[in-house]
Amino acid sequence: MSSNTMTMADVDNMFSNIKSEFETSIDEYRKHSENWLYGWALDMEQKVIINDKEHSTDTNDSKIETDIITCPLDGKITLVHCFEAEAFVPISGTPFKIQPVKKHTSFLSSDYEPDGPAVSGTIGSDGTAEVILDPAHRGKPIRITFYPEVNESDIKAMLDSYDPTIGKLSAWLDKEWTTQRSEWQIYLSDPIDVWKEVGKFFDKMLDELVDAWDEIASLFKLLANPTELANQLSKYMENPELIAEKLASAKGESERMLTLVKDEARCFLCLNAVISWFKTLSPLQILSLVTVSLAAILVEVVLSIVIPGGAF
Repeated sequence: MSSNTMTMADVDNMFSNIKSEFETSIDEYRKHSENWLYGWALDMEQKVIINDKEHSTDTNDSKIETDIITCPLDGKITLVHCFEAEAFVPISGTPFKIQPVKKHTSFLSSDYEPDGPAVSGTIGSDGTAEVILDPAHRGKPIRITFYPEVNESDIKAMLDSYDPTIGKLSAWLDKEWTTQRSEWQIYLSDPIDVWKEVGKFFDKMLDELVDAWDEIASLFKLLANPTELANQLSKYMENPELIAEKLASAKGESERMLTLVKDEARCFLCLNAVISWFKTLSPLQILSLVTVSLAAILVEVVLSIVIPGGAF
């Protein structure tokens, strides 16, 4: 649509479409994760937990063999099977085997071999199982093997768990739109033809945003080192120490943000929210960004979402 014929009603309709498209982006995540070319980058992982020790693997792995552990003296083994995500999404019905083992040493190598009968069971509907091993095995080595069968129902439950995240990001877009709408009013009061430049901007935007996500992940990993974090942030913004201090001072939030980096679907939603935000910019705003590093803008916008007080 030509800027000469656009009205604020058209602009409001544009935002409604942008927001509606974002709110169905979890479906896009699923479609992209099934794409043979780059689905590996979006694949969710499954996670098993044995007495607080975690082990992650791809969701399509049908066997998870954990490291040898020592059976606690009380014989209590608590098992958990879930998705690698910020929200707890259990995976139920997973068969498991707890095998007591002993070390076997030969001339060339050493390994573990079975030491008595295995204990078998199934993960419950809440994603957990508790086993009390016989006193004969307490204080001795055991090996635990899971046999996952992640199905469509499990995947649906995982995707549905992101509804609150979508709601929070959608509310963030609404909040941002209160400012952006005013920018469109300014533009429509004296429109100029910059749509060719706008088209070029959006053509390169997605690739640059995806590439820059590695930078975001690296920044989150520096949350425990405020000085280094500030040094890295200085590449993107002025007064980086203020953001670094705010991030580093929220210890509980730091762990949550590190979890965000490992949660591929949540990252995908976060990036889609940023893309949606870019789509709300007026042509004049986009024209001012043509010579600016998109990576720098991405860092600022994503941090505004995830730092305490942001959308998350």
